[in-house]
Amino acid sequence: MYELLLTLHNLARWLVLLAAAHLLYRAWTGLRNRSYTPADRRAGLVYTALMDLQLLVGALLMVFSPFMVGLYANPGAAMKAASSRFFLAEHWVMMLLAVALAHLGGAQVKRASSEELKQRRALLWYGLSLALVLLAIPWWRPLLRLG
Repeated sequence: MYELLLTLHNLARWLVLLAAAHLLYRAWTGLRNRSYTPADRRAGLVYTALMDLQLLVGALLMVFSPFMVGLYANPGAAMKAASSRFFLAEHWVMMLLAVALAHLGGAQVKRASSEELKQRRALLWYGLSLALVLLAIPWWRPLLRLG
């Protein structure tokens, strides 16, 4: 089960990044064209849904990962090593905040009174969410894990 979750988490990472790139491209071009379409709304929903999936799979990994179980056994020692500390304290906190920003962004976009304001809010909130995602990805780990 662990290997399946890890592979799913890795593949979903790329889907999140693609969805974010698509969403921010749509927001940027929509801002220039002063338009907001149902496709723009769907792009935000897809990004947020993928972030929710990542959160769920990540939470399951925190329970089933032998690496994490080992860190929980001795958190004091784990906090002294940068790689261990990253997963024990930093990765999940930044990702949880990124998910919260994605949801907040969706709410802010929905409440905006004009199409231009919707695109500005999409760029701001989803952009901040993506920035946290990029900071929280363990880039030193394998970029593509297929089992």
